[in-house]
Amino acid sequence: MTEYPFYFILLYSLVQGITEFIPISSSGHLNIIESLLNGSENRNLLFETTAHFSSLLALTVYLLKHSTFGLKNLISENFKLIAISFIPAVIIGLIMKILNFNFLSLEMIAYTFIIGAIMLFAADKFKIIQIKTKSLSMDFLIAGIFQCLAFLPGFSRSGSCITAFLILGQNKKQAITNSLLMSFPIILLSFLSNAHDLESISIDKSLLFIFIITFISAYLTLYFFIKYINRIGFTPYVIYRIILGFIILYYLG
Repeated sequence: MTEYPFYFILLYSLVQGITEFIPISSSGHLNIIESLLNGSENRNLLFETTAHFSSLLALTVYLLKHSTFGLKNLISENFKLIAISFIPAVIIGLIMKILNFNFLSLEMIAYTFIIGAIMLFAADKFKIIQIKTKSLSMDFLIAGIFQCLAFLPGFSRSGSCITAFLILGQNKKQAITNSLLMSFPIILLSFLSNAHDLESISIDKSLLFIFIITFISAYLTLYFFIKYINRIGFTPYVIYRIILGFIILYYLG
């Protein structure tokens, strides 16, 4: 495996852990790092696989510790809803896999950063933009359709899901909790897909560092994000995404 300097490993892990569950796009940020620091827009599947597994473990531990009803009950009670929300991603993912679609480019990431931020801001601030459905199943199906936007790097899976749930009339913490539940099958699928595509797997200190740093940063981010979201709101994330999007466009121009 190609040797990477420790500062790259540290930055990669921190960015993955911090951005996975907040609405600023982990894939977009990791693609930027790969492009700017390594001069390549190719993905490091071994790093991604390790980081996804670590993020999934951090989410599991967080829900075990902080869920009132326990992780098992939380998932079992919402299993049908999670499964329904997963259907659009499976369909779109299979189509993209078969047709070998590749949207990976810094310009695309810049525009999706900005567009996704505007969508989140509008859903959060303008309550007239709301959809009323007759069931939670329909809510999760709609959120699952929104989640498919994250196939475009920079859109943010969590940001797209949170946007959907806000439009559907849920409050911030409800929207975040449901987004986290929806992330289980998606992160697991990403992990399994990347693992399947790997020609070989070799464990070394780089992967160990990625696993540990990603886990710690993801867990702490989940804790503080959910604890303080009602106080800080989504506006800081919106501003950050728009500024970063325009910085990338300026850099490319």
